[in-house]
Amino acid sequence: MTTATPATPHHATTAAPTVRLGRIHSLSATRASHAAGRPPVPGTTPHHRLAAAYAQRLLEVVTGRRPLEQLLAFATEDVYDRVRTLRALGALRGEGAVPVLQRVFDSAPRRDALEVTALVRIGDRTETLAFRLECRALTRSQLATWRFTALESRW
Repeated sequence: MTTATPATPHHATTAAPTVRLGRIHSLSATRASHAAGRPPVPGTTPHHRLAAAYAQRLLEVVTGRRPLEQLLAFATEDVYDRVRTLRALGALRGEGAVPVLQRVFDSAPRRDALEVTALVRIGDRTETLAFRLECRALTRSQLATWRFTALESRW
């Protein structure tokens, strides 16, 4: 006799009542983890290190710790203009508090795209940056490069 086991979610999350949570990891990454005998890691893809490095770079540029020009080769014109606006507004700056990249979630809707949400700790508050990276080769002889193609924030 076979008994049915209750379905359980892949991972549990808690949030304030006003926060909406969506699926933050890809199904293929979950299947790969299960096939390898490991539990799934929420919010990660094989490109997680790359997503975290780009999140750190973006945070440093938005907060003024890196020159804005460092994004020229890594961002579309729209994203570059948005970052310039965020810098001018003083986004992600706290009085005396240094913004710290706390956690990065990423998903891969396509092989050549990543959607990333970065949690940034500023003193006693947490802010988010959400962005999209797309992989493109500029010419056949060049290696592929990832570029910021979209950026969202609350400012």
